[in-house]
Amino acid sequence: MKMKYFQLLILLTTILSSGCSVNDTKPISETKIDTIELEQLANIAYDNESWEEVIRYYRMLTNKISNDEKLWYRLGNAYAQINNTKSAIDAYKTALTINSNDSMILHNLAITQLQESTKTFLELEKYTGANDPLNLRARLAIKAIATLLNKEYKIGIDN
Repeated sequence: MKMKYFQLLILLTTILSSGCSVNDTKPISETKIDTIELEQLANIAYDNESWEEVIRYYRMLTNKISNDEKLWYRLGNAYAQINNTKSAIDAYKTALTINSNDSMILHNLAITQLQESTKTFLELEKYTGANDPLNLRARLAIKAIATLLNKEYKIGIDN
């Protein structure tokens, strides 16, 4: 883990020192960073699981290179890691417009859609009475999705 941070530090130092001869100093997001350097920063942040940085770098990359499904896939993964399922779904769908038969993208999209569905069923359970048939249906759906995802959600239903 320390090695990855060291690599990130060296890469950032290189980028920043290359701009020191210019009088106009701007934040990293405003400077023109070579795409290869930007992808290296994004990959290091990804390896370090620095999800907010990953999102920032991959958004910059997808603005520069919009037709690379790997960039959109990794952006979707980063959003999924911080539980921003709607943005993850959007990124995965964009990746699929580029490569519609990538099994990993399809898998991660499906898992993320299940997570988003769970949020909706949790809301349904919250706003329906215990005697409402939709409440039971919501609890059963939550339990089924939880089983698929191998997660536990707090619901009032027996095993």
